[in-house]
Amino acid sequence: TKSRSDAITLYPSSPLKVFPPPAPVIRRPLRERCGVSLTLHIDAPFKPAKVPGPWSPKGHLQPHRNHLPRRRNPKPCFATFHEKSASTPTPYAFNPPKAEEPRLQAIIPALWVAFARSDTDRAHEAGFSHVVEICYASTTTAYDAGSSERYWDGDAKVQRLRLALPEPARSNQRLALSDAQLRAARDFIAECLPRDVAALPEQSAVRVLVTVPQGRPTDAMCLVGCYLAFVAEQSAEAILRCIDEEESVESVWKGEVSGDEAERIDRVARSWSWLSSV
Repeated sequence: TKSRSDAITLYPSSPLKVFPPPAPVIRRPLRERCGVSLTLHIDAPFKPAKVPGPWSPKGHLQPHRNHLPRRRNPKPCFATFHEKSASTPTPYAFNPPKAEEPRLQAIIPALWVAFARSDTDRAHEAGFSHVVEICYASTTTAYDAGSSERYWDGDAKVQRLRLALPEPARSNQRLALSDAQLRAARDFIAECLPRDVAALPEQSAVRVLVTVPQGRPTDAMCLVGCYLAFVAEQSAEAILRCIDEEESVESVWKGEVSGDEAERIDRVARSWSWLSSV
């Protein structure tokens, strides 16, 4: 139709047919189109300071020492540093424990752990009815490495279970007890401290002490964790975590059992025992 052909002529098929393109329309600002002019006037409450320039009678300041900024005498930061004597004790002085301290620690009211002093000094065993003694094997004694010996100690009047560690344990602080020794110690403690007795809040008739050589808390805590996991029927990892979170337990007995050692003592705790049928 005619209207359709007229519409086609208004829109060229190629942009080259309309060249150059029309210039864009530049819009004037509103104030110019309305004929309005604005003036900004500021009343300052202070007088502007005079800045000396080339027109100033004083002229530029010459580099003279009287024109330099004055310095204040700095105060010494460490005025009393040299006045302190070297022998003055600090309020946070660390006093490490003596190597021979037994560090008696109650895990439950009837079960304690401690570091052994020597074969002749057994004062820390006073008041206990049963003692699990973890010691190093010696060629001069009757017990060999890896052995477990249970007997009545007439001198100390205690039932004693002696567990001898192998010789390489002297240079390694990880768990050195064998599975057989852990089972023997588990049954030894569970026999005198069954579940109903171990749960008592106070116990004076039966008290068990586990002693280890100095610097070997891992063996004691593994043995304790194995026994408690057996009587409580819980995982050894959960038992040891509860001990680590107990504020009354000293830090020397905390965090000494690795994950692999916890899995190992957990397997020993769940193994068969003749006490299970009692």
